[in-house]
Amino acid sequence: MSLTEVGSSLAGFIEIHPGLKLLTDRNCVIRADNDPADGKVKLISGGGSGHEPAHIGYVGKGMLTGAVCGDIFSSPSVTAIVDCIKAVTTRGSCALLIVKNYTGDRLNFGIALEKVRAIAGLQDIRLLLVGDDCSIDECHIRKSVGRRGLAGVILVHKLLGAMAEMGCNIEDILAFGEGLVQCCNLATIGFTFELRDSQLENIEIGKGIHGEPGVYTMKACRDFNGIIDFILPKLLANVKQGSEILLLINNLGGTSEFLMGTFMNSLMSKMNSCYTVKRIHAGTFLSSLDQAGISVTILNLGYSSMLQELLDFQANVPVALFGKQVGDMLAKSSAIQCSLEEAFVPTNLNAMCAINESFGVKLTSTIIAYICGALVSCTVMLNTIDKEAGDGDTGSTIGKGATAILEHLNENKLDLLHPALLLQQISDILQQDMGGSSGALYSLFFQGASTVFTNMGEGQPSVSIRQWSQAISKGNDTIAKYALTEIGDRTMFDPLKAGERSLTEAINQNLPVLDCVESFTKACEETARATKLMQAKAGRASYAASMGSTSSVSYQHPDPGAHAVSIWARALFEACKQVIVT
Repeated sequence: MSLTEVGSSLAGFIEIHPGLKLLTDRNCVIRADNDPADGKVKLISGGGSGHEPAHIGYVGKGMLTGAVCGDIFSSPSVTAIVDCIKAVTTRGSCALLIVKNYTGDRLNFGIALEKVRAIAGLQDIRLLLVGDDCSIDECHIRKSVGRRGLAGVILVHKLLGAMAEMGCNIEDILAFGEGLVQCCNLATIGFTFELRDSQLENIEIGKGIHGEPGVYTMKACRDFNGIIDFILPKLLANVKQGSEILLLINNLGGTSEFLMGTFMNSLMSKMNSCYTVKRIHAGTFLSSLDQAGISVTILNLGYSSMLQELLDFQANVPVALFGKQVGDMLAKSSAIQCSLEEAFVPTNLNAMCAINESFGVKLTSTIIAYICGALVSCTVMLNTIDKEAGDGDTGSTIGKGATAILEHLNENKLDLLHPALLLQQISDILQQDMGGSSGALYSLFFQGASTVFTNMGEGQPSVSIRQWSQAISKGNDTIAKYALTEIGDRTMFDPLKAGERSLTEAINQNLPVLDCVESFTKACEETARATKLMQAKAGRASYAASMGSTSSVSYQHPDPGAHAVSIWARALFEACKQVIVT
């Protein structure tokens, strides 16, 4: 058994913390006393493991209903998130997903939300992104990346958990949460260091909780004063001077209590000159394994008159929160099996449109075969392109997804008659078998596209190219919603949006179907080539200190994800030409 096996750690956790249930094959911890039909809003959070006691330590009355755990510093799978939602809700339930703003978490929780809405009939599921990192100046933050989620998320769990336990409705909870996570109300900055010969060395300020490099570095120093002098203006730039605040001092996991005390002594003399500190809480709330470091979170108590009541609301969770000992939880913890086999509950097929059984099935099958074959054949080329500015694995990742779809096609496992189900199947395949950000993005794209066909009932006219254009538009909207990407960020989104626009224009001009598809293809190809001259504005690299640079850049190759779109767009046209012309 590996020391980093998440399931083993969770099994040990619930043995000593009664009142919890473990979904053993999904690495989810949920409240044993949860009643899915009690009418209360269910709060679900999670992320990569290695941040304990977050998030499993906050599952219980007055806080989270469930927490989903991925591998160390890795987002949990869509399957696990979907099953956690299904385990704590029932038809008619309301649930809120509280997600730290990291790309993997944002995408996977987003896919899960879309899938639960589509396949389980749970429409009132919402998502709240928490980005409280204030280490990067506002003017340098890319919209496609946003602020990182740090220890402030624990305060969000506490406050919204109290509201849910009190019986507040989801609209009020979400609205309160959206205001709460604004930078003027919640801000966090952290730093890491090494202690050598009574001196702080290798100081990194604004370092991420997954080991990402710090935004700033400092020379060695003999005390914390220089660090505090640097981080305090960052906090003041977000929560205005003179505010009444709650102060949360968070140990990143490897800082001794001796140094925590030393830091707090230095911090408070400076903090009290800038703010009216009404509450102070210190401890390990959200760690980064055994990293020696500290983060400072401030909550603006002037945000709402409800804050006092919500902060004082007694939470009954495994980890003592804010210095209060919790009461006894339920007498027994348990591990239960959870399977996704019965999770997909297809909508009545009669409520879905179907394509022409002979010509349409042949066209659909040919398109899938051509697209997947082209992507597999370009694996090495896409990997080579990706080595210029990435990890060199884009081709392998996309080829893996294409191969999985081909296998399902060859085994007659794809529903070629019903576009809604076909697109949902492809979305499932990609999120399970493709992996990486590309897998999540394409999964979101196909899940979003499927919704256009879901409620087109039997007896509707046969599926037209206009509906497919609408599906592409909906897929793009879904990517933008969760990836926060924009045109010009140098991603796959650029050619997809260009293709969408060109296809819509061609349709509005009443051009023949094949001409419309060709218009889509050419737009995708031209825009993909143009990414050679674009500056990358997405991904972890944009957290670097130089992220504000606007200097022109030029690459030898286009963005690999964008180029992959041009490859399958060309294959799409060739497949249509093969079937429609013959």
